[in-house]
Amino acid sequence: MKKKSLLIFISILLIFCLTSCSKQETENPGETVVNFLNALQQQNYASAKAYYSENLDNLPNFRNKIEAISPAVANELFNKLADFSYTIKKVEIDPNDKNKASVTVSLQCYDLGSAFQNIILDYLKTDLEMTFDGAKDEEIIQKAEETILADISKSEKNFRQAIIIALTKEDDVWKLDKISENRELLNALSGNIINTIEEINNDINTIK
Repeated sequence: MKKKSLLIFISILLIFCLTSCSKQETENPGETVVNFLNALQQQNYASAKAYYSENLDNLPNFRNKIEAISPAVANELFNKLADFSYTIKKVEIDPNDKNKASVTVSLQCYDLGSAFQNIILDYLKTDLEMTFDGAKDEEIIQKAEETILADISKSEKNFRQAIIIALTKEDDVWKLDKISENRELLNALSGNIINTIEEINNDINTIK
């Protein structure tokens, strides 16, 4: 009887220890950011959702829309977006609120913003030249796709930025705050496309 009770006690103790260790890992905001970024690198958006407080479905939906137009462009673009590197620089728990934290990350990614600028210019140039040459729409579309792929492929992994990622602990689990409210993070994860679009828009407004 004592042997059985001891076995039950050891089993309960083992379960408690395993649960405690597991919970301790999820309570580390730095680990949450690492898991989230690793999931993005693997293009595993279902896994990334586990570390994010908002819905991430728009990202795969965006990819699906591009794939419907050009699978080759979607594949090249998202492979470049996922091919970023990062280093965790600092993890801080808010001393005034233990449920708030910030993680400073150094990100390096492809400068797809520059590629985006080239795509606009090259696409317009190709479209106009081929239109005046009497090319068919199918030929223009094919050439435009080749141009877009070439510009994305030529982009270099030289965009660097230090980002502060905010997290909130909910039910003892750390999750990233809304990315759309963290402009610098959004821009870095987009490969500097957000900044580029804003610069182009500002240039257009200046001309007006």
